[in-house]
Amino acid sequence: MKIKDLKLAVARKNLRISENSVAEGKVYKLGIILDDSSEDTVKHFLKLKEDLNLKQQEVKFVFCEKKAVKIDTFEWPEISREDFRWNGKVSEKASAFIDAQFDVLVSFTASENKMAGFLVSVTRARLKVGREKTSEKTIFDLNISAELSEAEIFTEELKKYLKILNTTT
Repeated sequence: MKIKDLKLAVARKNLRISENSVAEGKVYKLGIILDDSSEDTVKHFLKLKEDLNLKQQEVKFVFCEKKAVKIDTFEWPEISREDFRWNGKVSEKASAFIDAQFDVLVSFTASENKMAGFLVSVTRARLKVGREKTSEKTIFDLNISAELSEAEIFTEELKKYLKILNTTT
């Protein structure tokens, strides 16, 4: 995706959502969807949080896998198909994530993770960032090419793009 196309995507999002920008002093919120609970991957995203000078309440992690993750003393939720009932009702933890308004929503998941794709498509965010997809019909505004084993490269590239887009504090 070219920078020119990226700027148009961000402008389209900003026009659709009547949220104030980060530059106007509003709280910067970051949502992160992961399917790899390895401590190494999580540490790279925690470093991203620190590099962006975000507080714990400004960042929401969610995992799309079978078991919840507990690192140190903080536990992050996991969302699975069991959180969605046949009648359309959503569990409280899934609803809390879906209903949040993020400035940036990051999905660092395998391309075949349908739950993560669903969460990205229904969660509101000014900018949606994911790993490079082969399809032209992507749900992301920004695609960063990185393997699942390259979380550090992904987060470094994301910081560069956020700086270019002037969305960091």
